[in-house]
Amino acid sequence: MSEALRRVTMFQGLDQSDLDTLAGVAREVTAERGEIIVSQGSEGESLYVVVSGQIRVYLSDEAGKEIILGLEGPGAIFGEISVLDGRPRSASVAAMKRTELLKIDGQEFLQLLQTNARLALTVITAFAGMIRKLTDATQGLALQSAYRRLVARLQERAVEENGQTVIPERLTHQLLADMIGCSREMVSRIMSDLAKGGYLRAEGKRWIMERKLPADY
Repeated sequence: MSEALRRVTMFQGLDQSDLDTLAGVAREVTAERGEIIVSQGSEGESLYVVVSGQIRVYLSDEAGKEIILGLEGPGAIFGEISVLDGRPRSASVAAMKRTELLKIDGQEFLQLLQTNARLALTVITAFAGMIRKLTDATQGLALQSAYRRLVARLQERAVEENGQTVIPERLTHQLLADMIGCSREMVSRIMSDLAKGGYLRAEGKRWIMERKLPADY
């Protein structure tokens, strides 16, 4: 368990003994594809670490309309905000596929924070980074066009493989639309134009970025 915890940015400043202590209050759980792990508005009694698989973090309204805040994989942590402030969950989290998790009881986590200054400092530092990321995302929604928001999402998922820029997961157009707050039709039109322009090429279950995506649409 301690090796899985070491992958979490929030815990990377801890030494092995601290990681072992944290692992001692964690237990392994599994979420199947489509299973809702935590629900927006529910009580936050535990936090979770993703060991394997993928999760979707999202907000939804009474009509069922969703906006996706992020897709996260191994090393992601969620549920910690409600544990720390004692308020209901601010978002829902569901498994995109079979996902292995570590579940940490909130009260035991708070007790560790009170007795372990190093852990408390790493948590504070991690939250500072989260705030900066959320500020950038909010600025993007407010000031950037749908095209620029889409390009930002594609670029943040891109990796280098054998001299090529690859987006290893071909997300559906609806999923991308939910991530950037626009219509599926808009995403489909942009993706089609990028393909026709020779910028993106579909290959199996991934995209190849043939050249740098244009700054504007």
